[in-house]
This record gives sequence, C-alpha cells and structure tokens, in this order.
Amino acid sequence: MFLSLLYFSVGIGIFIWGIFTITSGLKSISKEKLSYFINHFANSLFKSITIGFIVTLILQSSSMVTVIAVTMANARLLTLKSAAGIIMGSNIGTTIAVQLYAFNLFKLAPFLVFIGSLLHFQNWHSKLKLLGDVSLGFGLVFYGLKIMELATSPFKNSGVNLTNSNLSNPLIGIFIGVVSALILQSSNIGIATLQVLVTSHILSLEQALPIIYGLNIGTCSEAFILSFASSREGKKIALFNIFLNLWGTLVFLPFTNFFAELLRHTSPSNPLRQVANAHTFFNIFSAIAIIPFLKIIFNLLDKIVNISKRKKP
Repeated sequence: MFLSLLYFSVGIGIFIWGIFTITSGLKSISKEKLSYFINHFANSLFKSITIGFIVTLILQSSSMVTVIAVTMANARLLTLKSAAGIIMGSNIGTTIAVQLYAFNLFKLAPFLVFIGSLLHFQNWHSKLKLLGDVSLGFGLVFYGLKIMELATSPFKNSGVNLTNSNLSNPLIGIFIGVVSALILQSSNIGIATLQVLVTSHILSLEQALPIIYGLNIGTCSEAFILSFASSREGKKIALFNIFLNLWGTLVFLPFTNFFAELLRHTSPSNPLRQVANAHTFFNIFSAIAIIPFLKIIFNLLDKIVNISKRKKP
C-alpha cells in the first residue's frame, strides 16, 4: 500500500513536471503578441470564442488566457462580450490536452523525451528549443500517467476502492475539486489523476463528475484575485468566469447519474475517454447554454459591481 502511494505520488510529480515543461516552453511566446492578436481579431462573439480556444491550445493554460482577458478588459482593449467569448473558448480549449491523455501514447514517451532533450540542449535556434521543451514535456506527461496507472494496478483486484465513501456526496466532490484546483492551479492535472483513479475502479464515474465540476470552478481563482486590482470591466469579466463554471455545475449536478450513463455509452470500454469526454461536454455545453442569456448576465454583473463599489468606504 505504502509503495503504491509512493509510486503514485512520483507519477503525479513527473506529470506536473511535464506540464510545467510544456508551459514554460510555450510561455516564450510573448504576451504582447498574443494581446495584439486578441485585440485585432476578437471583434465578435464567435471569433472571440475561436481565439480563446486557439490561444489556450498554444499556452496550455486557461487560467493564463483568462488573466490576459481580464487585463485587456481592464484596459478597455476588449468589450465585455469579446472577453466573455475568449473565456468560453479558453474553457473548451483546455479540454483538448485531456482528450490527448486518453490515447494510449506511452510508447511514444521515450522518443519524445529523447528528441525533446536533444532539442532543449542545442544552441542553434531558440524555436527548436521551444519545440524541444514541448516534446520533452509531453514525454514526461505520458511517463507520469503510466506510473500512476501502474501504481494503482494492485488495487484493481484487492477490493480497495472509494465508491462507498463520503465521495458519493456530490457536494464533497465539488469541494475537493475546488480545493485541488486552488492548490495545483490547473484543472488538467486533477482530471488526469481522475482518469487513472476511474480506470483503476478506485473511484466511480459518478464520483468523479462532481470533482470535475469543482476543478472548473477552482481554476477561476487567479482571475478573481486579479479582479481586486482591476477596474469595473476587469471585475465583471472575472465574475463572469466564475459565473460560467457555477452555471455549468448547477445545470449538470442534478443530472450527474444520467450524464455518467451517457458517457459510458459514448466510450463503453474506455474510462480514460469517459472522464475526458465529461470535461469536454461540460465546458462545451456550459458555453453554448449561457450564450442566449449573456445580456441578462452582463446586466446582473453590472449591478453586482456597482453595489460592491457603493459599499466601499
């Protein structure tokens, strides 16, 4: 038991190392260039959603994209509608990495690490170094996932599981998801861990879903903290980010069991894909379902910000 937990922790550590390696490589793309790109092309809701999706694929961080959107809204470089579209697109974009983890790509890991290491330590070109960091990072991610999977394999036939624990209470699951995202500052790390736990039958899909809802809510923390130093527009877009994920949670929570059955039908023999699809469907549906109510939500956010401003001494 102790060795399995130790190996599982090592797997998480390598996975996080891979995520940070990918992110640090892609961060070399300057925020100024991304801000210029967003400012010049995010002139409609559909374009804003598309740009939020693309930029998140580049940065591999929905939190960073949200912070950029809040900062630009604060500087009045983006309208509230455009910034909201970027956040919706960013939430969808962050699901692609988790879909990638659901493929059995461990066989590629040694090649990715080898090629990534060569490119990382070369001094010919900075872009090759960036490519090396991304390659090395994905290799480490696949290694980390495999170690976590192997660490939990002894539990599959040992009867050890959490399916009858307090995690069956969805509110506890949401709380765990929120706290995990606050600590890790990444929903993808938490969801990748859930993929392994559900595959190993330590958690049921029904227990994993509320944790996914909570992980999405918890990733709003950076933008929320930034909003305290922002203008009215910055505060409104930070609040919209929280509202979007709370909205999705309130819509999905009553139908969690039905949602789990639907996910099982989409990928009957692949729990990794079921968890990945849960994250994807949650964010896509939350974005689509909120679009008709944007005007009402913007008016509500305007009132909330005005009330909080009046209460300040």
